[in-house]
Amino acid sequence: MTQQRGRHGSGVQRSARQPFALLHLSSHGLLLQVDARRAFLAGAWASVIVMAQAVIEATLRDLHFKDYDAKAKALFFGQEDLERLRTLRNQLLHPSEPGTPSDIWVLPDGDYEGCHAELEVHARWAYELMLEAVYSGREG
Repeated sequence: MTQQRGRHGSGVQRSARQPFALLHLSSHGLLLQVDARRAFLAGAWASVIVMAQAVIEATLRDLHFKDYDAKAKALFFGQEDLERLRTLRNQLLHPSEPGTPSDIWVLPDGDYEGCHAELEVHARWAYELMLEAVYSGREG
């Protein structure tokens, strides 16, 4: 352990090897992560879900697979949480026939504000999943 002085003179214990310096991050994923964070802070729940999936996909492509052609489903290789996120994203971006079961359209009679508010739970989960996938060192 080494001790470093901060701006205000307080001693801060730091190990000689800083683990955060060893993180390998996708530059494309980080760029998208900025928008995901801004969308989250703004309460743009649909955008958070879409961006969280994009961040994870970019990170997997850049750092783990170097595959820029495969569909996201192939990259996620059946992992339940990533599949669930992909499904939510697809429900947001690809309209379905009325009456199709959906996690997006959960309130009747075109209650857009209510449906948007209900997305918050999904968006918070997606944002946490994104952070876990990018920073925990897990393989997706």
